[in-house]
Amino acid sequence: MGKGKKAGIVLLLVSLFLAMIPFSGYAADAKLSIAPSGVTASADDGNVPANTVDGSLTTRWSASGDGQWIKFDLGTVKKVSFIKIAFLNGDTRTSNFDIQISTDNVNFTTVQANVTSSLNTSLQIFDFPDVDPVRYVRIVGHGNSVNAWNSYTEAEIYGDTSASASADSKFSVPGASVTASADDGNVPANTVDGSLTTRWSANGNGQWIKYDLGSNVKVSFIKIAFLSGDTRTSSCDIQTSTDNVNFTTVQANVTSSLNTSLQTFDFPDVTSVRYVRIVGHGNSLNTWNSYTEVEIYGVVPVTPGVPVSTSAELTTALSNASAGTTIVLANGSYTQTGPFVLSNKNGTASSPITIKAANQGQAIISGGASLQIQNSSNVVIEGLKFTNLGNTALLLDGSNNIRVTRNLFALQATGSTLIWLQVSGVNSHHNRIDHNDFGNKSDTDPLIAYQGDGNGNISQYDVIEYNYFHDVGPWVANGKETIRLGLSGISLSNGFNTIQYNLFENCDGEPEIVSVKSSNNTVRYNTFKTSKGGLTSRHGHFNSFYGNFFLGDGVETEEAGIRIYGNDHKIYNNYMENLTANAIILDNGNYDGGTSGYPSNPTADDSRAQWKIYRAQVVNNTIVNSTTGIIVGSSKAFATQDSRIANNIVRNSTGTLYDEVVTTNNVFEGNMGFGSTVSNNSSRTTAQIWGVNPLLTTVNGLQKLSSGSPAINAALGTYTFVTEDMDGETRATTDIGADERSSSTSFGKHPLVVTEVGPNAP
Repeated sequence: MGKGKKAGIVLLLVSLFLAMIPFSGYAADAKLSIAPSGVTASADDGNVPANTVDGSLTTRWSASGDGQWIKFDLGTVKKVSFIKIAFLNGDTRTSNFDIQISTDNVNFTTVQANVTSSLNTSLQIFDFPDVDPVRYVRIVGHGNSVNAWNSYTEAEIYGDTSASASADSKFSVPGASVTASADDGNVPANTVDGSLTTRWSANGNGQWIKYDLGSNVKVSFIKIAFLSGDTRTSSCDIQTSTDNVNFTTVQANVTSSLNTSLQTFDFPDVTSVRYVRIVGHGNSLNTWNSYTEVEIYGVVPVTPGVPVSTSAELTTALSNASAGTTIVLANGSYTQTGPFVLSNKNGTASSPITIKAANQGQAIISGGASLQIQNSSNVVIEGLKFTNLGNTALLLDGSNNIRVTRNLFALQATGSTLIWLQVSGVNSHHNRIDHNDFGNKSDTDPLIAYQGDGNGNISQYDVIEYNYFHDVGPWVANGKETIRLGLSGISLSNGFNTIQYNLFENCDGEPEIVSVKSSNNTVRYNTFKTSKGGLTSRHGHFNSFYGNFFLGDGVETEEAGIRIYGNDHKIYNNYMENLTANAIILDNGNYDGGTSGYPSNPTADDSRAQWKIYRAQVVNNTIVNSTTGIIVGSSKAFATQDSRIANNIVRNSTGTLYDEVVTTNNVFEGNMGFGSTVSNNSSRTTAQIWGVNPLLTTVNGLQKLSSGSPAINAALGTYTFVTEDMDGETRATTDIGADERSSSTSFGKHPLVVTEVGPNAP
């Protein structure tokens, strides 16, 4: 026999031998990495799901009953080839189960049914035809040969990169997430409505339209359809950004072809994009930019989670939640008698427990239900709608690091008292309430109320920001605040809480829109628009109020600014216009808490009183076209003491601009007043209140310093906390008023509009 024939026979025998070795074809498949937080189960007996990926055969997951399941999240889609499972007491009993796979955590396909293990305790291989793509692997147990328990000591899943992992999909972009530099009435949202018969149009070179994808993702290409695209070509740049500030051009001077269908514009994949901006350069006939439809393609992230579609499923999911669990509520109403409760559950900063709507605003907590987070931490509540009746919609009780974001609070009126969102309990801190919509509200009691822990303390280091509060009323004398930050009984506790970047519009509930009843808090950069009432430091000390915009209409009564009581408050850089009630008032008190502000054993009545003001600083505010200016004092017993009113501008055409109701030792310096009676105190000099025209000019609808204003570089005294102006621009040699003179017309801080706050804001 020749050497060639011998070699051929040897190769054939080797091939046959390898073919007889079980699973030799798996050499290319690797064990897929699964995080402990990516393992969940329908139930457990204290032997938790994460035990099956800890590398030890001495720990286990266990749950009793036919149909109990354990699920493994692979993190991204993969190709799955086989799995290995080790069983508790596997050498003395066999276990029966199904193997299922899913890409969306909603629809599962059985790839092996009624599988039975063999008798050993080692990892056993269970093979099936390769499945691609797979994100979730679920093992559904049917008990064992001795009893109904399902007990697995370890599980391993093997596979490879999915062939579809790089497939590009179209991003879903809601109309509210599309903005533009301008339009002619054909609005930006028309480009994502699925119709080629509507359009966005804006005239001029450089006009742009921008798409917010909601989070940073990989973008591969875009498609654009153009108005009259069969008769003219259009030119544009395509830009991307992660922060909505710095944009990178990924394609410049793109020119369309002659057709009206969607045209693809490809560019090298950009791995981290949140915003896509198309900058138009007109078309071959004129300077108009007109796009009928735009589609953006890339890697659309799969939202992992535990899907629920019924109230019972939501209750179960809350009960079973652990760090990393995402509970996804399908569209529909969730109702029951009493609250849905998440109790004694703790996520982590990197793996929070998330309760979110599959589609923002379409999972509704209704009827007699509500949501309570008790003694828990690192929880996110996102995208829900609350329309429930008679119960506080959301109670954060003794919990910390809770984020409440992009929810809609629209509770039904009861004709009684009702707090919509309450924060209370021991160990409450570092919560964030952001990008929510609150309104309409007619019931008495606040929309948001901080109630303390029962031991005299308020929740600390919380942030309330970028919310839209609107349509509160009708007016009552007391008890219908939009936000109440504390109570009289906890007013001496330090909150270190921040209320910022919120829009209050038509909040006409009572004299205090925001009522601060605790100490060491900050209220800044908010916009109060056509709202009756004002911002009040009703109790507490060391609160700061700065950079807020108070915009009345000059018609509706009781549109106010800021009123304070207590010690060591700062009021600066606030802008107030067209107010019909007191702009700034340092009121007399009816109780003297002393220069320290911490009297020994004040009574409950003392705590509820209006405390005498010590050492307030009212600096660099601007008040224009309002009924009153800055008022110091009233008829009550205890006058303001040791306070400073400095470098403010009041330009009104009525009333007394600086009204000192009683004689005090307070210092005035560097103030300007013009247009009416400057002061009722004839002893005030021009260095204290200068009766000269500040020469304001209109910039973006606000009254600001003109280039010839005598207020420029004219501020007196040293106030080290005034480092910026109301626009967020750095102050050099300080000007009088809230505005530091600038030639700019675009500012980082400005009166907020609806598109900048609430659930649909960027």
